[in-house]
Amino acid sequence: MHPKLVEFLAGCRDEAPLQLGVVPFGMLYGIGAIQAGMPAWLAQLASAVVFAGAAQLVIVQMLAVGAGALPIGLTSGLLNLRHMLYSMSIAEHVRHLPRRWRLLLAYLLTDEAYAVAILRYQVTPPPDDRPDLRHWYFLGCGFTLWLTWQLSTAAGLLFGASVPAGWDIDFAVPLTFIALLAMLMKERAGQAAALVAALAALAFAALPYKLGLVVAIVLGLVAGVWASRRREVAR
Repeated sequence: MHPKLVEFLAGCRDEAPLQLGVVPFGMLYGIGAIQAGMPAWLAQLASAVVFAGAAQLVIVQMLAVGAGALPIGLTSGLLNLRHMLYSMSIAEHVRHLPRRWRLLLAYLLTDEAYAVAILRYQVTPPPDDRPDLRHWYFLGCGFTLWLTWQLSTAAGLLFGASVPAGWDIDFAVPLTFIALLAMLMKERAGQAAALVAALAALAFAALPYKLGLVVAIVLGLVAGVWASRRREVAR
């Protein structure tokens, strides 16, 4: 088997367990989009273009209560600030790639794909005598998540009305992020990010509109990037 395909399939394999939480997450978005009055084609297109689960859920929830374009844009933008810090963390590992690769991986850079791919970069050193193909692993992670998100969105749009209310699939959102936390806590950077985010969430809990959580996310990611770079310098 070609080494590139080996890396790609390894990324698909390692990303696969997280899809247990992504499937109901995507269905929840599809159901919420229909309830908010979005056309099915537009909801599906948003999953392909926006490809940001938490932001998409917030958008449909705000649409459902009649929020305007400006508040929706600001809220989703704040939620997605963490992706800038993901980019800062992973940039050093992909800066040698051609622009077309960097653009593709930037599009696929989501919470779950980052959590799996960054561990590969941090734990597995680049080979000395062969080309570094770890970006194919990253591609496998991102593709697996992207495909699952599209299919689960479609499932929510098609079958959401028939899902019994007693199933309470809202559990998928915290379940997904708990799984990510468990993975990233294996590394010093993840531990630093979790500690700082937890303390910040408590310290800023009184902020309106749950902005304390946004502050906690940003501060936690900054702490994680700082700890990761200190680790690289110490090597």
